[in-house]
Amino acid sequence: MSIARRLRTVACCAILEIGTLMGVPMRPEQIQDLMRDMNVPKVAQTNPEESPSGDGDDESPPDR
Repeated sequence: MSIARRLRTVACCAILEIGTLMGVPMRPEQIQDLMRDMNVPKVAQTNPEESPSGDGDDESPPDR
């Protein structure tokens, strides 16, 4: 497990612990769902570029 992932897990657990000490109610099922969601890889979907050059001239108004 990488250091960044461990630090993120420790930070999440610390925040949950602080919430517990302050009296914020959270069911164990919610905590398990949160920890499970942290372990799921995120996939980002991007739209392809409109112009092949990627200079963004498609959205600019025409010159008169």
